[in-house]
Amino acid sequence: MAKLPGIFIVDPDPDARYQIQQLIPQTGFAVSGQSGLGTEAVAQVTEAGPDIILCGLKEPVARVVQTIESIAYALPETPIIVYADTADLDIIRKAMLAGARNFLESPLQPDQLKRAFSATLEAEERRHLRQANNSILGPHGAIITVFGAKGGIGKTTLAANLAVAFVRQAGQSCVLVDADDSFGDAAATLAVTPEQTLIDGLRELDNEGGDVRSCLSYHNSGLAIASAPEDPLQWRQVKANRFQEMLHQLARQFDVVLVDTAGTLGEVTQAALEAASLVLWLTTPDYASVRDSLQALRAVRSLGLADDRIRFVLNVTSPEFAVNPATIEDAIGMPLFWTISYDRLLRQSGLLGQAIVDAHPNSAAARQFSDLSRVLSGLPLVPRKAGLLSRVFSSRNGKAEKPEKLEETKGIEVGEEASA
Repeated sequence: MAKLPGIFIVDPDPDARYQIQQLIPQTGFAVSGQSGLGTEAVAQVTEAGPDIILCGLKEPVARVVQTIESIAYALPETPIIVYADTADLDIIRKAMLAGARNFLESPLQPDQLKRAFSATLEAEERRHLRQANNSILGPHGAIITVFGAKGGIGKTTLAANLAVAFVRQAGQSCVLVDADDSFGDAAATLAVTPEQTLIDGLRELDNEGGDVRSCLSYHNSGLAIASAPEDPLQWRQVKANRFQEMLHQLARQFDVVLVDTAGTLGEVTQAALEAASLVLWLTTPDYASVRDSLQALRAVRSLGLADDRIRFVLNVTSPEFAVNPATIEDAIGMPLFWTISYDRLLRQSGLLGQAIVDAHPNSAAARQFSDLSRVLSGLPLVPRKAGLLSRVFSSRNGKAEKPEKLEETKGIEVGEEASA
């Protein structure tokens, strides 16, 4: 009989440890041990050799964080998931910087734990494969740039929601980099108030032993955010090569670096496109957006961006659009990779500073973001009742694509850093 993956519980509260011990068998995983904090936890975890460590983030927070750091140092290959009954962003940030790879809000439920454990182990397997293939440089994350040749088409909405989906649904560590050099508002879209911006991260590159992660803010999902500066004039300080260096450093520390860009081909946007493992190119069905996409596509081709790194995403922003994907594909001369259908709940959640995958997880748009995060991560789609394909891929004339379309639509393996 195959051995069940083991979960080791670290929590200063014995009652909490007992309650979680009762939950874990319901997830299909096994309890490999439990402990309080400090050296006791480090010694017992090391001896048990679990597949995952589940750690309660509660008072005394400083001691919990210190324990996480010590365990991460002793067992750097073992993922740590933290849970807490608070969504305090400062506490989440401290845990992530200490070495935690995921965050769950309690009270914990068996289904929630099962999803988190499974996604974490899948992410670890891919990380080990990358490391085996590139043992000198170590594992690298994917740099995915979100671009669109027009403002107001939903780039930031796509980037923010997809970033949260990477963490929540695909179990990836992800950092959202706001590279909109006009008026970037990725952090505001998720109701995150940053203390520092990516300008501070760029300065860290000049400090010996500096860590660009010190400039990051955190969403309550555990998503990291490198925010744009409040003063757009500060972008004048940013050199393209230094910005790319920052992206590559982040790619060594996160599974996914998701870059939100401006709607123009400025120096920063070009740098983000050049550094990308993959470009998610957003367009809406309206004539101006498609026309601008075609013009910009000619421009980026002249800069050397290969078509095989581009995936077109159609964002249907109004119920009034009668979308014929074939017409748009003919206009741009490339296939559509994904469609985000119109969903009034997407705008509603955005106005409230919420990711739709959190606020309305069963909505059409939430499912599409979740599925997209899994496809890009190389994970299988989660089976659902009736009409999965019609929700995942673009439909033609109101009819779902044939199942064979699944084989034609390929994601990237998260972990392939661009060579640019």
